[in-house]
Amino acid sequence: MEKGLADLKKLYRFMSTRLFVASVNELTEAGFGYSKIKNWYQRGRLVKVIRGVYSLGRDVESTDAALRAALLFAGPGAALTGASACLKWGFIKSRETIPRYMEIATPHGHSRKKSGTSPAMRHTVISVLKRNLRPDEVRVKDGLALVRPALALIDFAVNASKREVRFAFLEACRLRLFTEEDLKYCFNRMTRRRGARKLRPFLALWVPELLRIKSVLEGWFLLEWVERALEMPEVNVKTFGYEVDCLWRKLGVVLELDGDAFHSDPAQKALDLEKQRFLESRGLIVIRVTYAEFAADPGAVIERVIAVLEARRTALIAA
Repeated sequence: MEKGLADLKKLYRFMSTRLFVASVNELTEAGFGYSKIKNWYQRGRLVKVIRGVYSLGRDVESTDAALRAALLFAGPGAALTGASACLKWGFIKSRETIPRYMEIATPHGHSRKKSGTSPAMRHTVISVLKRNLRPDEVRVKDGLALVRPALALIDFAVNASKREVRFAFLEACRLRLFTEEDLKYCFNRMTRRRGARKLRPFLALWVPELLRIKSVLEGWFLLEWVERALEMPEVNVKTFGYEVDCLWRKLGVVLELDGDAFHSDPAQKALDLEKQRFLESRGLIVIRVTYAEFAADPGAVIERVIAVLEARRTALIAA
């Protein structure tokens, strides 16, 4: 009885350092025999999540636990890639706590797909891709192995829409996880890759200012602006004590890009108006654009901003 209780305590300590998810190999290497593992499984102390992988006491309940289970299923040397790596890096979001699709790269075995076993995982498809990963292409975040951000984007682009790729790319820039070094890496790594066609247009428009954006809307505007080879604004800088989204300082023009989620709040709208009035009282021209306006017709918004800049330039010359 005491021996059994001691084993359970040992099992708890072991699993608690692994998100309460472990493979059969991990359990046996920790000193738990096959017969003991089988007995715990039959008694419900271990729950089979996917073939060869167990959780302690209950089904997986977190995204990280599910991702760890997928990595263990793929085997040694595996790393999250594609949508799964983008999710972990924070480039995309999942509607479900347990993602319905996971992508894992592994240097061993062969490419394959497998659905989970437990109730929480049985609707999840784990896609294992045979991939020779270089040591510099793998990172560890919260104890989970995943490919570097740039490679995650390349693999994500294979199955994602253009809109989804743009969002993930801009989020990577916003989080400062996609720098000029990653740009060079991508162009070298994308040769004959299926995701290249969708990702390459955004890479061609990368500028250092993208590392200063605070929203995808700001990044989207900059992509459209850069594509037209126009004079770059300063991004998220202060003028007269206020931080503004885009500033053409010499012309005294400010562009404020209002995302729907944040700027729709009445209190924030009042603050925005107060800020605009103050800046205008200092002689600046303030252009406001909502997400809905920009998404409906980016080209029209760009032309509107160009017109204001040109009018301001003409006025300053005339003065």
